[in-house]
Amino acid sequence: MAMSVKESVPQPVLDDDTRGLVRRMLAAGLVEIDDIKKVVVSLMAESNQFTPQRLAEGLVGASLLTEWQSRKLLEGKARGFHLGSYRLLKPLGKGGMGVVFLAQHNVMNRLMALKILPPEATADAKRIARFKEEARACAQLDHPNIVQAFDFSQSDGKLFIVMEYIDGIDLHRAVARDGLMSHGTALDAITQATQGLAHAHQRGIIHRDIKPSNLLLRSDGVVKLSDLGLARIGWDAADGSENPGRLTGTADFVAPEQAINSRTVDSRADIYSLGCTWYFLLTGRPPFSGDTVHMRLAKHQTAPAPDVRAIRKDCPAAIAELILRMMAKRPSDRPASAVELLAQLERLSGQTGGSTLAKRLPSAQVAPAGNTLSDNPSSDSTFDDSGPLEEMSEVAAGVEVFDFGSLPAIDLSKIPTTQGPSSSLSATPMSPLANSPMSMPANNSAGNKSSRSTSTTDGNQQVLLGVGLAFAILALIAVVGVVYYQINQEPAAQPRLKTMEDGKGNVIVIRE
Repeated sequence: MAMSVKESVPQPVLDDDTRGLVRRMLAAGLVEIDDIKKVVVSLMAESNQFTPQRLAEGLVGASLLTEWQSRKLLEGKARGFHLGSYRLLKPLGKGGMGVVFLAQHNVMNRLMALKILPPEATADAKRIARFKEEARACAQLDHPNIVQAFDFSQSDGKLFIVMEYIDGIDLHRAVARDGLMSHGTALDAITQATQGLAHAHQRGIIHRDIKPSNLLLRSDGVVKLSDLGLARIGWDAADGSENPGRLTGTADFVAPEQAINSRTVDSRADIYSLGCTWYFLLTGRPPFSGDTVHMRLAKHQTAPAPDVRAIRKDCPAAIAELILRMMAKRPSDRPASAVELLAQLERLSGQTGGSTLAKRLPSAQVAPAGNTLSDNPSSDSTFDDSGPLEEMSEVAAGVEVFDFGSLPAIDLSKIPTTQGPSSSLSATPMSPLANSPMSMPANNSAGNKSSRSTSTTDGNQQVLLGVGLAFAILALIAVVGVVYYQINQEPAAQPRLKTMEDGKGNVIVIRE
């Protein structure tokens, strides 16, 4: 007696917290329900029990969520993942003028860096004006060694600048992670930065915040000058928009005259800061130390510039002397312009034959964008993962109910089943809906009769096929025999004819 065995298909077990996570993902518009189902099916190969953490890790592993998005969703957030036409992927850094996020365009899928004015600054007219001035400064610059700005926009009350995304690491973190640079590699970095500075200075833009963390090293070895938040456009600073008593810049790298009055500085202040940056790349420390900002600023004013050879014995004298000249206390003792400095750097590069950043490992092989947050932030660059939209909250009630009853096809051979040890049937791939009443036969006896009838018909067809095949073979043999006979038969002898003429002129044909 035939017996049919019904295979039980495991279904995912999601507790209330996991279902809440799914609702938040759907409400945030980050993942589609079909993609969630595919991840669920994949994870069921190990277990059909799900927790929010396990599901989130699976979605991150499938590149459907970033680690930052996953963390915010697990914290109960469902908003703050979109800004204008962009989806926020993760924070990249935070400066004096705003937080920078890695974002992806919703249509073009292009990765961009969004510099967003913090919410607390939206009511400050001066900070808004400064943010717009930064955007205007970026718009005037188009150079391979300067981060390019593409757009200035506003969405949900947030002002932001759309900028080129640099898949790499800043030089401060590169030194902290990979160690001190060789003099040839550092020379290449400073030369590229000077090329960008020369372009900005020729357009009347002074950066005023040159430091290692504002020099970005792209994965192919290109150095990009970034963060023009403190830049000044034009040489005339008589507008009085800045407080002369307020420090503009970073204490470890600021020029002496800039610490006194940042409104009157010229391009040589950037050259001083670049000299301090060069010193840092070779030694791993700023030129002057101190427990307080005031102590460090005072040393920039009065203490002699340190010779890099006191720490780096291998540094060529020409490089050490140029660094000292760049860090001269009086602007008139420094290179007069970035163009002049660039000529000296290129001459040094020809003399030393140093290596380039593209050859430096592992800095020249920077981790992809998705994993760069694992690096430790530098001392003068903080990171923030709160997101630009602080009003992120629990998902509103109104999200459509999702259903896990119709998952994609599951390979049961890879999924633990609920059968007891006595079962000897091997699991076969089948749909989760295969055991529904609609998919089962309505009458087993009718099915058996149909099976026997089908078997008889198949037997008769095979007999007829065999007979036809035999006739075809016999016909083929006959044809082959006839052809063989005709080929091997000798042709009949042809009669010989002879002609002659009689006496009257007639032709007589004689057969021999």
